[in-house]
Amino acid sequence: MKINRFAMWFIALASCVMLSSCGGDDGVDASNTGENFSTRVHVLASASGSLTPAEPGNAANSSWTLTLNNPEPSALWYTDRPNRDVGAMPLKDYADATFWRSAYGSVNPNATVLFQPTGTTDLNAVYLSLSTPSYNQQSNTITFQAKFLNGDINQAAPATVAFTNATLNVLNNATDDKPVSSYMQYADQAVFQPTAVVNQYKLVLSNAGPEMIWVDNAPGQYSDSRPMSYFFPQWPYVFKDSPPNAALVGTTPSGSLKLYFVTLTDPEYDQPSGRVSYTATLLGQTSGALEMLNDPVLSIDSGVFSRFPLPGKGTGYQAFGQGYDPSSANDTYIYFGSDIARKQVGSLWGTQSYLSQSCEPNCRNDLKIMKDDGINLIRLYDWDPRNDHSQFLDYANSLNIKVVVPISNWLPTQGSNVWDEQVPGYFSSRNFGNKAGTDWHPAIAGVIISNELDANGGQYYDNVIGLVARFIQEADKKGFNKTVPVGVPVTFVPQGAPLAPGGQNMPAWSQFNRLLTDPRTAQYKDRLMLCPNTYNSKDYLFTNAEGTGEGWVPLTYKKFGVPILFTEIGYSRAKPDYTPQFVQDQLQGVLEYQKANPQQVLGAMHFQFDDKVWKQTPDDSDTEGAFGMYHHGAILKQITTVQGDYEYYNNDAKGGYGILTIDKLEQTRTYAPVIEAYK
Repeated sequence: MKINRFAMWFIALASCVMLSSCGGDDGVDASNTGENFSTRVHVLASASGSLTPAEPGNAANSSWTLTLNNPEPSALWYTDRPNRDVGAMPLKDYADATFWRSAYGSVNPNATVLFQPTGTTDLNAVYLSLSTPSYNQQSNTITFQAKFLNGDINQAAPATVAFTNATLNVLNNATDDKPVSSYMQYADQAVFQPTAVVNQYKLVLSNAGPEMIWVDNAPGQYSDSRPMSYFFPQWPYVFKDSPPNAALVGTTPSGSLKLYFVTLTDPEYDQPSGRVSYTATLLGQTSGALEMLNDPVLSIDSGVFSRFPLPGKGTGYQAFGQGYDPSSANDTYIYFGSDIARKQVGSLWGTQSYLSQSCEPNCRNDLKIMKDDGINLIRLYDWDPRNDHSQFLDYANSLNIKVVVPISNWLPTQGSNVWDEQVPGYFSSRNFGNKAGTDWHPAIAGVIISNELDANGGQYYDNVIGLVARFIQEADKKGFNKTVPVGVPVTFVPQGAPLAPGGQNMPAWSQFNRLLTDPRTAQYKDRLMLCPNTYNSKDYLFTNAEGTGEGWVPLTYKKFGVPILFTEIGYSRAKPDYTPQFVQDQLQGVLEYQKANPQQVLGAMHFQFDDKVWKQTPDDSDTEGAFGMYHHGAILKQITTVQGDYEYYNNDAKGGYGILTIDKLEQTRTYAPVIEAYK
């Protein structure tokens, strides 16, 4: 099995021969009304159907009509945890406008649709937002207005997508303004093995994954895929309040489609064999004996999630080649703003220059190097919103690398009038937005504003906090998902009162306290992350800080209750006490702690991918130029840029268009410990 791209996430499965009735209790839906909307997940099945664009002949439009022909007469349902109810209701009642309002309010529900395109043997899935249900009893059809979420429609898609053997899984909406997601797993086979407990079985999925998919419950619109190995360590955190319910659908040996509702506990995953098992308690009655299922899909109800990978194996990235210096970067177009994620620098991070002159055969492809090194998370430092960054984010996303995007130090100094002008631009499809500009780009895990909040004086400090609040307000105004945390990196030193017995003023605590208690940002505490830049040891961070007998991380989380992302962590090779083991221990300490406490730690950004090219020396004598995994070596190619390479005229770049240098990356003594920690 594998994941293909069609209109949204499509799961390539094996064939389904014919559709039959799905199991479930009969009953009347007694959905909640008023503000307490339904917690029920509804499942509809049909023998055939179609997806037709709302604008005939315009398959690229995200608005379509979903039609199910000859559907099963009832919509089956099961409740989102912690309830354990199942039932069914007539389709005409489910499609009734009064019921729809009572179940979903003013927010259109999200859904996944599993189907077999006509003329193929594959079962696919799409992620949609549904509205305006209509049931026609005479023709025995039910239709919805459908909007494709978080993806692009294939320009070559047919005017109508016809399909058979469809299962529509309509999610309940998120409540209390807290984003949650539902999870999907797939396998070659599923079997129920009896246990000593009545109605309880061991559910075994064979050759599962290797990827798991999750989709947001409305009003969220995000979806993503991640290796199965990332998901199971997070289970105690994702479903910490109660075990999840799930719908298991697949093909029986006789060729019919079968559905089971279950509650899942005790997950186990054996990665080498691809075997997944759960303790599964059946919900409701089933029609006939439990059967083996081929090509099963397991849809697990909603839980919290993080956009950050687990483990979060990160690096700081600003790997310009020889000739770059931040003090003179604004003299030329190519280095203006020190913005390495812009498309014009694709010769370094990718395989295409996006310049008049090609980078072949010396395109450096740093993102692929990171992928091969085990890195799955990047911190960027500078970002000019006038540039196009979609190519960088698209390429990172294709490699399953998540990105923490920045707002550079310049903007906080400009004041609220400039913020009002500049901040909305960060949410465009050229910057932090997806292609439709309706939500975050799927590669983005978090946002950091400025660097070292405490290092630039009181007024700057105050401005940064104001900009954090202004940015979050704009994200909400744009309707972007609330699962992307915002943080401000700070230095790892006490500020204000000195360290006191018992660690009352641990490094970075006063800065964190100011960020979290300022009236402008306090209301967004659950949207923030703590971002220390540290060069301290594993023992200090996780075992014994300042003689307290507890590590800085558990003490800090205990005090603030906000997740921590190490935006810089490492050690300079120029230090006399540097050892590769020190760096390896730092990184392994973070990842081990994150695995055990995913709600507390989001990952580690090793400082950094490369030595600062303007600081590096052959003998590592400059402390700032000796942190990287890679050293800048021989020049491989230089590209002289021209006016046509740029989309806007920059009066401040007095030195002309500039030359982009591609140099060879050579491994340093810091390479091996990072690779060992991240392998």
